[in-house]
Amino acid sequence: MLFTSVILVSLIACVLLLNHWSQNKGIIYLVLVILIISARQLSWLLAHTPQHTNILTVILIHIDPLIALNSPLLFYYFKSLVKGKLVVDKYLFIFLIPSLIVLLNTLPYYAYPWASKLAYFEQVQTHIPYNVESHFPFLFVTYDIQRTFLALFNLVVFLYSMSYLFKLKKSSSIFLKKKVTVLINHLLVVVPLIILPNWIGIIYATLHSNLKDGLAFRNSAFASEGYLFFIVLILPVSFFFLPNWLYNDQNNGNLIDRVLLFFKRSNRSNTGFQQTSFEKSDDLDRILNYIENETPYLAYNFSLHDVSRALNIPHMR
Repeated sequence: MLFTSVILVSLIACVLLLNHWSQNKGIIYLVLVILIISARQLSWLLAHTPQHTNILTVILIHIDPLIALNSPLLFYYFKSLVKGKLVVDKYLFIFLIPSLIVLLNTLPYYAYPWASKLAYFEQVQTHIPYNVESHFPFLFVTYDIQRTFLALFNLVVFLYSMSYLFKLKKSSSIFLKKKVTVLINHLLVVVPLIILPNWIGIIYATLHSNLKDGLAFRNSAFASEGYLFFIVLILPVSFFFLPNWLYNDQNNGNLIDRVLLFFKRSNRSNTGFQQTSFEKSDDLDRILNYIENETPYLAYNFSLHDVSRALNIPHMR
């Protein structure tokens, strides 16, 4: 039961890779973000149970440098989706600097004997409440400061990523605007589902904490691990609300898209607006974009079947 979220996240990661890899290898950025977030959430869950101390010891601090990559990886997923290919540029190395800082701060932990770390986290798991921020002895800078730095950095980069998308939506071609709009709609479904329950849990635990210096890592408010168990399930389950994102179905919109389309059509019928008999399809948008950007017609043997294979559209259509 503890590892249900791990199984679901692994399944989601495989489905995303299988359905997106052939069209855009930038999906690897999103898969890495999902895996990192899942590992962090699993550490919260394991901290409130006396089981699997060895796994908790591995994932709690060891992966902190990867936590610093969460929002940068998400930003590069956005860029890759917009460009239609895997994007790796010089600015990626600038985004790696905070991760390097966290790595340097965590070096004493890596050098600490495994048996000592294991004994320490056994104590963490069996004492409620236990303020690991105040007592954690293996870092140059306290864990509380490192955790705050990670949260602020990821928040700033995430907000920058959203501003990047909204700017693109305003100044891009019709095809790109449509692609960015769909992505923003997806984020408006997934992000609140993930963030809101976490914030509710943090506020609840802070108000019910027995410690005067803030939220304890292992808090008596979470002693019954039911709440945390459902929290870690939210991330993988949220993708099932967006099957077209999961399966890369570019022709069928998500629930939000369909509702908006319904009202748009209703409005057109009420105002007496008549569509022409020819309505440009999503397939045509993709074909035009492919022809424009990839210039496949430069090959002497270019044919209809090349477009069909590249875009995964049946040639008879």
